[in-house]
Amino acid sequence: MDEALLLPRGLAQSNEQVAGSGAASAVWESVQMEKLSWRIAAQVRAALFSRQVKAGDFLGSEASLAQQFRVSRTAARDALRSLEAVGIVEIRMGAKGGAWIAAANLERFADALSVQLSLIGAKALEVFEAQMALEVLAAEKAAQGMTTAQRENLENALHAVEAARTQLDTFTEASLRFHEALVEASGNRVLLAQFKALRFMLMPLLAAFTDADTAERVIASHRRLFEAVCGGEVALARQLMQARIETVRARFMPAWSRSVS
Repeated sequence: MDEALLLPRGLAQSNEQVAGSGAASAVWESVQMEKLSWRIAAQVRAALFSRQVKAGDFLGSEASLAQQFRVSRTAARDALRSLEAVGIVEIRMGAKGGAWIAAANLERFADALSVQLSLIGAKALEVFEAQMALEVLAAEKAAQGMTTAQRENLENALHAVEAARTQLDTFTEASLRFHEALVEASGNRVLLAQFKALRFMLMPLLAAFTDADTAERVIASHRRLFEAVCGGEVALARQLMQARIETVRARFMPAWSRSVS
């Protein structure tokens, strides 16, 4: 594929250059002041949020970007590295290499967000409160209607939880996968992305205090929730999810507080 012609504002592009290129349609401003790489990265980020560029668009090679932004190749390289670090661009090497707007990756987002939550010292109570806000809404939306594939995914997740009842080292992970499948069944990708991050935070909180009796209660709770959601019982699904998280919080918070005191 030919390099995209992302010219600074004021420089014309011919129809022949633009047509059929599949390239980003954003028009960049030249950068000639301090903090050059940061200013380049800021323009690309702004173009992404304003939908001037999208996943799969070709931005250009390091050399062409340096020319378009009127900066040194070092500044262009630093900008691309910073954009790559946060997952905005993908750098490809070789004769046809260059910078491309990266495809979405919710797992990468979840990992980065969970790390930041840990770094700010998010408390267990804050995590449970966030889980409540996310999953109660997700249960309600899932009960309002989900696809056949989403229902099968949720059912498979439930069976995995039931199969792990005697394997407590993997039970908590299986249980959280059921919760994730339920959030996915809501059809809301923003809720799903946030829950994937919370899953990393919830895992150590719950795993340390899960025993055989707890596993049986969780399985029964998941089964009731599954039936309510699949039966389209919106109010009941919301109620069951809220009650479940309140029960978990009431049971685990005192024990967790004692373990860290």
